Amino acid sequence: MDAGVRRRAASRPRAPRADTRMTDELADALRATDELELITAGRRSSRPHSVRVWFAYDGESLWLRTDRDADWLRNLDRDPRATVRVGTHEIAVRREPITDEAAALRELIELWRTKYGQEWVADWYVERGRVPVRLRLVKEDR
Repeated sequence: MDAGVRRRAASRPRAPRADTRMTDELADALRATDELELITAGRRSSRPHSVRVWFAYDGESLWLRTDRDADWLRNLDRDPRATVRVGTHEIAVRREPITDEAAALRELIELWRTKYGQEWVADWYVERGRVPVRLRLVKEDR
């Protein structure tokens, strides 16, 4: 290596910086869109991990459901911060603890039935041991 030339450590890709402002346009997009892109930090690599998921928006939080062993859920177990992308919008979210999973799952299913229709959201969403996930929208601190 030449004197005076330093090698730069390879930088890890990072998730895009998310906006922290809720706008009417974003709220409308959350209500109208069927899927969102959830970007978590990989629990081992810290690299962005992206998945597309169904969700419901209740005016304060995003509600998702998954199996207990989903990678993105385990990533949120390690670091509850994430980014969601809906169309051209990005917003910071934080996983909130749920104390009563059964009640939360029933609430989530009702939100989903309202959004997606009774025929698309069957009872097996509850019966197969799914985990409810609540992502609180991070409010702007400024």
